Amino acid sequence: MNILIIYAHPNCKSFNNAILKQVESSIPSTHKIKTIDLYKENFDPVLKFDEKNKRRDLAKSPETCKYRDMIKEADKLIFIFPIWWSGMPAILKGFIDRVFVSGFAYSYKKIGLEGHLKGKSAWIITTMDAPAIALPFCNDYGKVLKNQILKPCGITPVKLTTLAQVESSSQEKRKLYLEKISGMAACT
Repeated sequence: MNILIIYAHPNCKSFNNAILKQVESSIPSTHKIKTIDLYKENFDPVLKFDEKNKRRDLAKSPETCKYRDMIKEADKLIFIFPIWWSGMPAILKGFIDRVFVSGFAYSYKKIGLEGHLKGKSAWIITTMDAPAIALPFCNDYGKVLKNQILKPCGITPVKLTTLAQVESSSQEKRKLYLEKISGMAACT
């Protein structure tokens, strides 16, 4: 299986980076893994519309061609990012805006969308500072990514793993989180 990890956190010493390393090392070696680290790649999240940059041409943009090709080749997408202010990091939102575009990830039907990324699955791993008890009431971007972006693009099933109260968690709690992630990645 071809697995593409899309990672968004600016600090290489963060807990999100520990999650990334845990996922990469726990996925069985029979799978092929590629990782896009949006911050290391200095991905430009700014979507531009003007005389030169037409919305209808986004699916042909040479700046994002390599990312579209990586998504096409992948059987499974894994997203790893923190939830900040109930949303994903701006760089990841810009990646979605610029790469998951009409003509590539979906097209418009008379009513709704037709997803073009069928046959792919996804796993979203998010961290947040809110306590676990607040999760049912949070309108976080992990849920938005799952239900309002990936599923309409044809990606299913989509698994969502949210690790809560990370900022104030003990080293023991973080170790348990990483063990959980390792076990889940090993079953990929």
